[in-house]
Amino acid sequence: MSGNVASFDEFSSDRQIAAHAAGLPRIVLEGQDDVWLFKSIWFPDHLARFDFLPADDVVRGAGCTAVPHAVEHSRTVDGIPAFGIVDRDVYFREKDWNALYESDDTAFPANKSEGVFVSRLWEVEAHLLQPDLLESWVMGCATNPAASGRAIERSLEQCDALFEAAPYFAAMHHDGVKSEESFASVDAAKVREICDRRLEDLSGEAKGHAADVAALVDQIRSLAPTPLPERLLWFLRFIDTKRLLARLRQDLKLDDHRHPHRVLAALMSSAARKPDEFAEHLERLAAETASA
Repeated sequence: MSGNVASFDEFSSDRQIAAHAAGLPRIVLEGQDDVWLFKSIWFPDHLARFDFLPADDVVRGAGCTAVPHAVEHSRTVDGIPAFGIVDRDVYFREKDWNALYESDDTAFPANKSEGVFVSRLWEVEAHLLQPDLLESWVMGCATNPAASGRAIERSLEQCDALFEAAPYFAAMHHDGVKSEESFASVDAAKVREICDRRLEDLSGEAKGHAADVAALVDQIRSLAPTPLPERLLWFLRFIDTKRLLARLRQDLKLDDHRHPHRVLAALMSSAARKPDEFAEHLERLAAETASA
């Protein structure tokens, strides 16, 4: 990659000076947790290739909505090559249910905007829920380590409950009602009963969104693979990961309630494992920037 050559007089911030001096393209992420995972857990070997940073280091605001603005600002104002990565739940925020629940990876809109890549999984934490590492996580964190023997099955049970709630969450989002409720300790049948009752208090348009999501969820569940590990990996595309973790902590009585992703990240790091889709994407970007 050719280096950037410019006078310091042309720069308006210390960040611009540092970035140009380093000569590295930026990978803009949603927040500090994402940066920690990319820099310290998954891709420390890429630190000579990319500058991983959160969107709010470049522009005001954070999260998925800020990433495209940060990429554009980096390219057009700072004059630094930049690419963004956002979670699949960006389509939940935008109420684009067809994109959110797209079952065909080849049809999934993985390019949100110029230079912004959308992960196939709901949230960055979903990449940490590796089926073969779940037993170790539960064994180390549960008050009853024996629960580790059914970690995948219990995870799938929590997914079932959250699928029942998905239409209600979509309807609430449409009506601008914010909630982090996960219906922890409530089984799938009861979750559906509660959500159906609460839907009656929402707008007619919200109920229409709920019906659309219910049909899409039914399709997703019907397409799920039979083997339990593959089934869980499939569901992680379409399940709110933070709510799933909240339900697992409650159901399995895990004592890492403050930072569960750190324990999972440590396990993944020990196994020298990294998300394939991110690894492939970064390799493509490295090749593109090297030839630019």
